[in-house]
Amino acid sequence: MALTLDLDTLLDNITTIAATITGIRKAYSYDAWPDAPPGMFDAEAALHLTGLPGTDGTEVRYIVRGSDLSEYEIEVPLYTVVCSGAQIKRSARWIAPYFGRYPETFRVNLHLSGAITAGRFNLTQGSRIVRTIPNFPAYDDFFTLRHSGVIHTKGAVTNTV
Repeated sequence: MALTLDLDTLLDNITTIAATITGIRKAYSYDAWPDAPPGMFDAEAALHLTGLPGTDGTEVRYIVRGSDLSEYEIEVPLYTVVCSGAQIKRSARWIAPYFGRYPETFRVNLHLSGAITAGRFNLTQGSRIVRTIPNFPAYDDFFTLRHSGVIHTKGAVTNTV
């Protein structure tokens, strides 16, 4: 089977895994984000948003590894919307557990299934609290934890000279 990139399936798998994180009340893939965060938040009712690779400083890289092997490295921004700016006094206590919950969950689920020959998903870079999400002003001033993950997938290809 030749290496093909099925980005929808890969991102849906990440969203499905993120939905199992304790405290995530709803997980949304990149094309299903609500226009504004729904309802009030509490300590165990955050939203997960799987971002679109190529946005927010992330990249999609294609790497040729010889005549019969190629790789993709796809950076995926991940957001956890924890609470609104009106709940600022609660934000530190509410957001703190998610620093550990994401790595724990994705460590158990490193291999993604779908249309890939071989692959893994790793959280990379440090997690950080942000107050805006690029191109989504309805989320401004919410306390949001941003993670960054990388899908690394490789497979057989047929290159001609």
